[in-house]
This record gives sequence, C-alpha cells and structure tokens, in this order.
Amino acid sequence: MNRANPDQERRNAECQDFLVTCGWQNAQVMPLVDDASARKYFRLERRHDTALLMDFPPSAIHVDPHGIHDNPERPAMVSPVLQTTSLFQKAGWRVPEIYAADEKRGLVLIEDFGDITFTEALQGSAMLDGTTEDALYLRAVEQLITLHRFCDAGGMNDCGLVRYGPENLRRMLASFKTDYLPLIIPDAAKREAASTAFDQLLETVLPLCWQVGEVIIHRDYHVDNLMLVENGEGGDDCGIIDFQDAAIAPRPYDLASLLRDVRHDIGPDLEARMKEFYLAAFPNIDRSDFETAYIATSMVRNFRILGRFGWLAIKAGKTRYFDFIPRCWDMILRGASDHLPALQDWVDAHIPTDARTAPALLKIQTPSGKEANS
Repeated sequence: MNRANPDQERRNAECQDFLVTCGWQNAQVMPLVDDASARKYFRLERRHDTALLMDFPPSAIHVDPHGIHDNPERPAMVSPVLQTTSLFQKAGWRVPEIYAADEKRGLVLIEDFGDITFTEALQGSAMLDGTTEDALYLRAVEQLITLHRFCDAGGMNDCGLVRYGPENLRRMLASFKTDYLPLIIPDAAKREAASTAFDQLLETVLPLCWQVGEVIIHRDYHVDNLMLVENGEGGDDCGIIDFQDAAIAPRPYDLASLLRDVRHDIGPDLEARMKEFYLAAFPNIDRSDFETAYIATSMVRNFRILGRFGWLAIKAGKTRYFDFIPRCWDMILRGASDHLPALQDWVDAHIPTDARTAPALLKIQTPSGKEANS
C-alpha cells in the first residue's frame, strides 16, 4: 500500500486501522496482481502465517455481472463476498475462510489459498506425482456435482441470489451486437440484418438453456479459479475462489464454463468424458435435453466473451485477446448443427468463415484518440 495522492493516503490509513483491529498490523504487505476489477488483493505475512486483504472501497465502480440494471455501473460492495462464502461453505465447497470484515469500508481479511491454481498444475509447473489433466478436471466436476446435489436437496431455497431469466442473458449479450459485430461486419446494412436475426435467434435459443432446470452457479468456473490447497493431512483439496458473482441460472452453465474455456482448450474427447462423469451422478436427467441446454449456455457464454473482447478493443485499446476469437467460434458451433440448427443457420448466413478469425484491424482508436496496444 504505497504512498500516493491524498485519497490513497486516506485509504491506506483505513486499511492499516482495519489490520490493527484484526491483529495483523505488523504483517509484511505485498500487492497481488489485479483481477481485472476494482478489487485489490494484498498478501499479508507474519512469522509463519499468511492471509489476504481484499480492498474493495465503496467509492469504486463495479460492473453489474447479472444483466439486471439498465446502467451496468454499480457501487462496489463486499456483502456478496460474505453472503456467497457462507452459502458455498454450506454446500460443501472449500472456499477461503473469512477472518474479519468491515462492510462499510469495503475491507475483508480472508484465508490465503497460496498460488497453485489448476492452470499452473496443468502447465506442469506445480504438477504433483500422479496428477493428470483428467484427474484435475474430474476433481473440478466433482465440485459441481456436490453443489448441484445441494441445490437439488433444497439448498437454493431462500439463498438470496439473483435468479436469471432469458432477459438477463439477453442484456449480457448486448455487447456482442454493439462492440463485436462492427469489427467483423463493416457494412451497416448487413450488420443491421445480422443483429435483427440475432435477436430472433435468442428468442428461440435462450429458453432452451433452462431445459434441465437451474442451480446455483459460480458464474466464472474455470481452472484459473480452482486451486490446490493443502489440507493438513498430507494431501490437498480443491479450493475455489472468485465466486462472489454467484447466481441461480441454467444447470449446465458452470460445466460449460469449465469444459469450453477459450483459454484452456481440452478438446472434445476429454470434454465428452467429463460430461459423462457428471451425468452419471444425475441419472434422471434426460441426456438429449442436457446436451441442448449445454450447447445453448455455451453459446451465451462465448457470445458474451466476444462482446467483451470487442469492448476491450474499441474502448480500451486492447487487442491481445483476439488470439482467442477462433476458439470462441469453435466453442459456439461445436454440436450446434445437431442440437441447435437455428444457431448454425444464423452463423452460416451472417458470419463468413474468414470473419470468425481475429479481426484484421491494424489500428483501433481508443476513446482518447490513441492507437490500440496489443
């Protein structure tokens, strides 16, 4: 927490006062990499203990993750962190303990899970003896099975989470039309036709997301948010982080997020094995209905991601995510011809094959008029 302007000085003093009340005032403080939000994290070390300080001041702006507000910019609050931590602990998930919190000032002291994410393990830098890609993904799917059994047993009742409907998903996809389509369809008339047809597609497809019901979702369930955490018994648990945007949503949402992650392509064979493992735990689910809902929710997630990539390029001047665009389209279309022919037809009619690659933009102007940086 470095010295800076007067506002930062005041914030530093609030953080230090909070640490005094928690008994961590003498800890060494090290900033961690930002998580692309207004939240900041600091690792605290004292003797042999560590903890994390979450700094999420009320003055910060938080983008509505749920598509429930016309103006998506909302005041920052730590209450969702506290609420969802308690909920997921009841569900049987290994999530960081909360040691102390000051909701008014937006400060939370939480358990430190360390640095070994599933991503690092998959890359081999932290791979344990006998651990394989299949084993890690099985552990991740097991956590979803645990959560969904909790939901099926009544765990969603009065949980206080936002319950998604098709309109929430429709709002989440608005950026795909406004920020991404202009990058690949420069002709205004053709873009308008594609946008109108896209709205018609959503009328057909979005209700299918709920074809096998709803559960509590993490909403950003992928290997970057799963960690190997020592359990004190010579082994490790699957630790889960970054769950504060949880909601009630279509059942396949988190599974599609995990298995169709544009940053970590596991291929169709491992994806099929993990879906089979999940479905074996719920024999009453119709497999054809599940596959349709799974592909529909994958479509929603990846169209939303494309919209985000477009926004980052146009409004923030960042194009480094363009390398993931072909994989997004692959995830959108995988299985669509068999289960969502309307989706396949829309893409065939409005998105030429060469437009499903990274947009060939040599220069993108940021809002400040500067050229984009990759």
